[in-house]
Amino acid sequence: MFGYCGKILRVNLSDKSTSVLSLDEKEAKLFIGGSGIGVRIHYNLKTYQNDPLSAENPMVIMTGPLTATPAPGTSKVIFCARSPLTGMWGESASGGNTPVYLKYCGWDGIIVEGKSEKPVYLKIDENGAEIRDASGIWGKGCYEAQEAMVKELGEKKVATAVIGPAGENLVKYACIHVDNSRHAGRTGMGAVMGSKKLKGIAVCFDPTERFEIKLADSEKFKETVSSFVETINSNMICNMFRELGTSGYVETAEVFGDLPVKYFSKGTFEAASEISGVAMANTLLRGNDGCLGCIVRCGRVVELKGRKIHGPEYETVASFGSLQLNDNLESLVEINYLCNDLGMDTISAGVTIAFAMWMTDKGIGEFNVKWGDAERVKELLREITFRRGIGAELAEGTRFLEEKYGVKGWGAHVKGLEIPMHDPRAFASLACAYAVHPRGACHLPHQMYLYEMGKVLEEYNVMSTDRLSSEGKGVLFAKVQSFTELFNDITMCAFMPITPTMLADMLRYATGFEFDVDILAKTGERIITLKRLYNLKCGLKPETDDVLPQVILQPVEGGSAGNVPDVKKQVQEYYEYRKWPNGVPSQEKLRELELET
Repeated sequence: MFGYCGKILRVNLSDKSTSVLSLDEKEAKLFIGGSGIGVRIHYNLKTYQNDPLSAENPMVIMTGPLTATPAPGTSKVIFCARSPLTGMWGESASGGNTPVYLKYCGWDGIIVEGKSEKPVYLKIDENGAEIRDASGIWGKGCYEAQEAMVKELGEKKVATAVIGPAGENLVKYACIHVDNSRHAGRTGMGAVMGSKKLKGIAVCFDPTERFEIKLADSEKFKETVSSFVETINSNMICNMFRELGTSGYVETAEVFGDLPVKYFSKGTFEAASEISGVAMANTLLRGNDGCLGCIVRCGRVVELKGRKIHGPEYETVASFGSLQLNDNLESLVEINYLCNDLGMDTISAGVTIAFAMWMTDKGIGEFNVKWGDAERVKELLREITFRRGIGAELAEGTRFLEEKYGVKGWGAHVKGLEIPMHDPRAFASLACAYAVHPRGACHLPHQMYLYEMGKVLEEYNVMSTDRLSSEGKGVLFAKVQSFTELFNDITMCAFMPITPTMLADMLRYATGFEFDVDILAKTGERIITLKRLYNLKCGLKPETDDVLPQVILQPVEGGSAGNVPDVKKQVQEYYEYRKWPNGVPSQEKLRELELET
């Protein structure tokens, strides 16, 4: 197969067996890779019937056909499982070295099944998997654990994916720490690994045995990549990310009303400039880094108290900064490092703690945390990680808290996934995007705020003329989603400014499959629809799950000018466009997408 290794490694931790699953060419054409192949595997295995933290919920780890090719921004790996946080479809993407190393070893992905009795980690190489004892690093933070694994293996080329104590203790929003500075953050994939007693995965490749990815037309692929690189280098957003990181957006977000403030209750944050990427660049920044082969390198390297560490990106700066009324950048750097080491999604953790602040303000519960109290936040992160005291409740997320304390509608989540740091009141189409997304409230890879600020997709007639209007936004999101869904399937960084035409060319020259812009959109729609079918099997109820919480539908001052999006209108438009009557894909649509069930 062109673009693929053609095989997936299967590991069962219960009986310590391994096997090889051939990647079917037809399946690859229909679902491409990444989360597309991931959801196909899960749906076929009927994992929607199984408890997310049971041995019967496999972790499917997938790359895509562009991974380990010269295409920039394609060193991405997707972790897929039924989510312990939402109970529905879970996936989380990460960059780093791991995706490329995995394909260099000759594997398109790994399926980890079962559950070990004792802590283990996997050593992956061109020969398969070795299950190794992890008792010595169980309980260690992510940084120490990954360093210990690399040292023990003694290999020159090692990439790692590990969990911290949060994953070990089944915090519902635990993440996976990849290659020291990247994270598969959302939907609790770290807890799935923790439930399997799987501390980590180390991918070791020998350059002399490196698997060579064959391309269908290497010359035309090279030409397309060259054009793509020129596009990246001339793109304003990519250049901003290179200079300031994603937190370079903080001040712009505040102007538009897109920066959530005081647990989504305010529209302005006067201290935005004090926690922005500009402030970081002027004070703590010492360099940048990025995923293997990336030419943008949005990662921040900062120096704090004589130590160089990775700095926070936009979501972290906002979720622990403006959302909690913390204007101290140094404390945000410390909190980011702590979350990374403990292995915790900063969005869900930040929103959950902000919810505790909001409830404390209202006299609800006994969380003992006030707005802007960074030191107490650090204590709470440790309490959450080890499920001590009130931390045991916070470890379950906002949906659990709103139900326990009787404040239904005030938990900032959709389907159990905490709302990220982009506000639907500022960019209306985010309302539909959050309401119907298969993982819940999710801002990636669609990034609807960019389209509301002027980004266009000429091939699909996508253009927003009024960011505050709900008119036509259900259709707008559906069109964007059918294209951007592919970023987690091919697999490519969502920040890459690639056009549908360029992506169709790149996939065609890589795989030899017939791709054009129409086939791309249909493929994206097919994968989205299969994820919808999976969620319906999990028990999704469109009338109560495809909604936004009350907390995000209160008008605020500032850049959103008191605007509240019409969620029902947008969702109904989306259903009609997708041919999902009452939120359920029609048989006609399933036949069209070759998804007959």
